[in-house]
Amino acid sequence: MAKATYVTPKGSIVYKLLIIVLAALLIGTIIYPKQLWDKEEKNTKSCRENMMHILYAQLVYLNENSTYTDTLQKAVDFINADTTGRRLRLFVNLDSTLAFKIMDKMKGDEQAAAIIDTLKRFAYKMNIDTTAALILDSLRSYPKYSRFVDSMAVAAINTFNQCPTLQKPYKIAVIDTSVIKQLVITCPIDSLDSLKVHSNFKLHRLGGLVISNHGKIDNGSPTWKK
Repeated sequence: MAKATYVTPKGSIVYKLLIIVLAALLIGTIIYPKQLWDKEEKNTKSCRENMMHILYAQLVYLNENSTYTDTLQKAVDFINADTTGRRLRLFVNLDSTLAFKIMDKMKGDEQAAAIIDTLKRFAYKMNIDTTAALILDSLRSYPKYSRFVDSMAVAAINTFNQCPTLQKPYKIAVIDTSVIKQLVITCPIDSLDSLKVHSNFKLHRLGGLVISNHGKIDNGSPTWKK
């Protein structure tokens, strides 16, 4: 007995393909905006960390020159030009965020991890406030760790000159009089940048992305912590 042959109507095939396409579009409308929002959230955090890095680099410059500089590259060159490594060490010691990142990178080394853990437990037992700077100073007694800390610090100090959202340099303003020394570090995103993203069909209409200025540091005080 011959087997029955079933033929799928063309309209049914088109209908199924349409469902697949619509499902893919629906998933895309969920995933794409989330990717944009997550990236901008990460950029906001990185931007603010960068401004803090700039502040500490400026403080190193201020320490020896009794003034700030309105050119970030001048502060970076000033730190890099020190062959003794003293300025770089001061920069790392001031910048706790960078210091903790360096410590996290060192956890892959069993000896370094053991030293860090021992110092933390000793500090806890003796009720001593042990900062990341003090731990890194202890690790610097080992040449290989000292080189590692310096290499990460040099890499960091040469990469925080631009806001990651738009790759635009930060705005630095210095007021230096006989009465006051003030430093203002500002995220470069302005209203025109926000409007440009708002007018972008793909970024704003489809992705729902909205960008705004990430804040500033005015005389050592970050606006996002107020």
